[in-house]
Amino acid sequence: MYSGDGSSDDHEKAAIAKTAASRLKSSGDYPAALAKYTEAVLLAPPSALLLAHRAHCLFRMDRRAAAVRDCDAALDRNPDSAKALRIRGECHVRAGEYQKALGDLSAAQSIDFDGEAARMLKETTAKCREMDAERVKAKNEEEDRLRKRGEEIKKAQEEARREAEEEERSSAAGAAGMGGMPGMGGMGGMPGMGGTPGMGGMPGMGGGMPGMGGGMPGMGGGGGMEGMMAGLMSDPEVAAGMQNPKVMKAFQDLMSGPGGPMGVMSNPAKLQEMMSDPEVGPFMQKLMGKVMGGGGMGGMGGMPGMGGMGGMDGGFGGDMDDMPDLDDDEMPDLVD
Repeated sequence: MYSGDGSSDDHEKAAIAKTAASRLKSSGDYPAALAKYTEAVLLAPPSALLLAHRAHCLFRMDRRAAAVRDCDAALDRNPDSAKALRIRGECHVRAGEYQKALGDLSAAQSIDFDGEAARMLKETTAKCREMDAERVKAKNEEEDRLRKRGEEIKKAQEEARREAEEEERSSAAGAAGMGGMPGMGGMGGMPGMGGTPGMGGMPGMGGGMPGMGGGMPGMGGGGGMEGMMAGLMSDPEVAAGMQNPKVMKAFQDLMSGPGGPMGVMSNPAKLQEMMSDPEVGPFMQKLMGKVMGGGGMGGMGGMPGMGGMGGMDGGFGGDMDDMPDLDDDEMPDLVD
């Protein structure tokens, strides 16, 4: 590129070199034309048009980067150089930089229309539209992917929340079912048991249960079931028996049924069913023995509907002759 200070400029020789370069370029000898254009550039300050012509030779020789530099220099001298804009636009097209090419070719056509440039501009515009469509498609696909991913995450969170709620409800239901044994929690007192109304002489009961003069043993006059149940549950044999699911269910049914334990006493069929079970019966006999402070329930003269329960020293008598008798030697150990 020209770097003189003007003192050694030779405009006449520069004009001769420029003329020779133009003739060589027209004949298609671009390397020779490039040499003459370069000579002219070094002899005197080049014009924007001279730089554009040299850029054209460089472009034809596939030296696009050098051609773009000459076009940039030409446009610095004359921003309205249509030739420099066209050549730079063609360089951008060859490099696949269609947006840049579109800007240069559009600007060149607005300054000086050219048929070849018009053709390139049409092709470049179509290419830019195609690229824009591809960008929009890629953007939409990415948005769809992110949306679907968000929906999957939301669905997973909802499922996790439902599972957590279901687990919490199951835990709460289990706690409610086991909290103090269903039918045991908060029972103020067993109806009709020593000191509570109705046990002074339950219809058909000859004077009450022996050993229950003022209340059930250990209950201090019928102060409620809580103390008695706490004592029972702390008993190793009772606690061991409760490990049997069948025994546990029978005990729950006993405590939660209508009338509580006394309700079962008034239901011979149910009582016989429980006592005849090889797993439940021995446990219930032992439990009654602990509750009554002895081997069983005695002195029950005649509870309604049971035909009279005779002296039950270690078992049930009366009309329940077909209930199996289990002696202490035959009773299975409750502790595994």
